[in-house]
Amino acid sequence: MDALEEQVDLKIAAEPVTATDKSNRSHNPGLRALLSIKNFSAILLQDYAQLLVIEKDLEGQHKNGLLIIEEHAAPEAADKFKLTASAVTKALTGIKNTLNSAKDNIEKKETAGITELWQQLGLNVKQLKADVKNLISTGYKLLPETQFTKWESAFAKAEEPMVQSLVDHVDSCRVLLQMIEKYSPDELNQITKIIADQIPPDFTYEEAVVYQQDYYKALVNFKKEFKEEKNLWDKFLDILAGGTHQSPSERVMLERWIEGEKGNL
Repeated sequence: MDALEEQVDLKIAAEPVTATDKSNRSHNPGLRALLSIKNFSAILLQDYAQLLVIEKDLEGQHKNGLLIIEEHAAPEAADKFKLTASAVTKALTGIKNTLNSAKDNIEKKETAGITELWQQLGLNVKQLKADVKNLISTGYKLLPETQFTKWESAFAKAEEPMVQSLVDHVDSCRVLLQMIEKYSPDELNQITKIIADQIPPDFTYEEAVVYQQDYYKALVNFKKEFKEEKNLWDKFLDILAGGTHQSPSERVMLERWIEGEKGNL
């Protein structure tokens, strides 16, 4: 099947999704995209479905945080916490809406406004991180000092990895969508061929994390192949950089990382 014959659909996957994915500690959306492009529809389904799972996990976590506030803080503190938590919910809604708009534009092949959507997504993610930081800080402000240890262990240390996992999955969605947006069907077919030639069919992203040196070697081979095919490599670096214009120093950093000199981004 042609790489672009499949329609990208970000509906909830039918299969159940487990709780917050803990395997993302070495997550890199650009590398994941190269492996995922062979079956991008399924990966987009998984990533987007995982966003919804993490969102639900965060709702439960915020309820737990509210219980701690209600138990140990002044009566009016609960309203302050709810107001701060609502900002996190608003940021999450913004992320989902922007992703859906970008997906719809790409499906319809509408390029007008797509750059602004990617910029908006970056702002949404930045706002989410700020709102979560504020939410954790609000707990410390509302609670007596005797409850700081409990707040840190029961709330802060649980909240932060959930949010990071969510951001990782958002970035995976962005990279895959941008690859579909920026590459032509013929270019995607060429990329798929390169991947098939360089990496065994059953080689997963999780294995790539474990066997990073082998994966870097394969990626260097991608680089050589891409440079021979209508600036495919230049487009890939642009996507890795978030679709923004790269400065010379950023370009050098990305190139060195690909060569295995810098480790993770």
